[in-house]
Parts: sequence; C-alpha cells; structure tokens
Amino acid sequence: MKKMYLIPMLAIFGVALAFAGVYVVNNFVIQSDVYEPYTVSYAILGDAGNYEGGACSDVTEWTLMEDVTSPFDVQGLFAGESRRFCVKIDNEGEGNVPYVITSVVQEGDNYEACTNAFPKVTETGTATGSATTYDGVTFTVASDAEPVEDCLVEVSVGRGELE
Repeated sequence: MKKMYLIPMLAIFGVALAFAGVYVVNNFVIQSDVYEPYTVSYAILGDAGNYEGGACSDVTEWTLMEDVTSPFDVQGLFAGESRRFCVKIDNEGEGNVPYVITSVVQEGDNYEACTNAFPKVTETGTATGSATTYDGVTFTVASDAEPVEDCLVEVSVGRGELE
C-alpha cells in the first residue's frame, strides 16, 4: 500500500527538481585576449673554462631565446667540467607565474652515451609579476662519461606547473 503513494510522490519530486533553479535577472559576457607574459633571455657561464660560480643576476650580456636559430657550440667539455645555463625571465604580467627549466638530450646517433654524460636537469620556480627573475641549470659532465662527439642538449623554459 505504501508503494502506491511512494512512486507518484517520487515522480512529483523529480519533476519539481527539473524545474527548480535560479531565476536569472541579468547576465553579461566578457571578451578578452590572453598574452604571453614571458620574454626569455639566456647566457652561459663558464665559457672557455669550467663553471666556478657566480650568480645569473650578475650577467651583463643576454641573448633572447627567440633569436637562437642553431645549436650553441660550447666547444666541448671534459669529464667533471660544467657550464651554467642562466635564464632571465621578464614577466610583463602582474601575476606570479610558475616556470620550469629543463634540459634533455635530443635523440641521435650517440643518444645513450650523451644521456650518460648529460643527465636530465630540471629547475622550477615562480616568476614574480612585473619583475625580472633570474635562474638557471648547471650542466656537469658525469665523471665516468665516455668520450663522445656532438651531443645535443635541449634546454627549454616552460610556463606553468610541473606535472
């Protein structure tokens, strides 16, 4: 007997839920463009010798990453030597935006030997809004690396969180 009342009552509640909602008084639509906040420049410390230290913020000559058209040849490194790849991020936006700097060996004939010589390096941080942020990654050739020619190490600067 109770089922006879329950089923129609549930149907009425279901119809009421379908029509229940918010009464819209007014609405509007915004239109916006999204701009790239970063201008990225680079510099390499330890050129023609081992990287001995120094802050990326002390560098006076920078090259825009968008102006790079071919690999930058560091003329070779001995096992145990290193270079510091500095990055200058000019954040034109007002918001703080996270970044990721990664280095990875590109595929090629000497991929395994190059990967052993140049392990993957990742650096994360946050570029402060309306300011310049300095950071970088240090490449150190593994002390047990075998001699190999023409390793291509790709360095990239990404915007956003590392997953």
